[in-house]
Amino acid sequence: MKQIFLYLSLAALVLVGCKKEAGEGGQAEIKGKISKEVRLVITNPSTLQTTYMAPDQEVFIVYGENTSPDDRVHTNFDGEFEFQFLREGNYTIYTYSKDTTGNVGVDPDRMAIIQKLEITDRKQTVDAGIMTIYGTN
Repeated sequence: MKQIFLYLSLAALVLVGCKKEAGEGGQAEIKGKISKEVRLVITNPSTLQTTYMAPDQEVFIVYGENTSPDDRVHTNFDGEFEFQFLREGNYTIYTYSKDTTGNVGVDPDRMAIIQKLEITDRKQTVDAGIMTIYGTN
């Protein structure tokens, strides 16, 4: 009886210890789009000129609690992006935009547009929706 308990305990430890973290190696994916809102005055939304899907925009992904980006893709001609072969877990997707806040001391070309997402099923497709960036041209 003690041996059975010992084997079951060891099997449980192995299964718990093998839980995989967010990252590559799965069958799930995250998809989304980037649109660009063009304004005459970047800090004034009422000066909107046009909005279009942003081609060739860099999009970054961070796996779980990592600090640095783990991967990067560019949007296609229609502003679409996709990260494939992901495992279950938490992810942060971000891209950069012109700064719309007008704060002094902030890089005017590097305002992060961020989305936090979770994959809960091994074959899930998560839609990040449309992330909007801003510019003056």
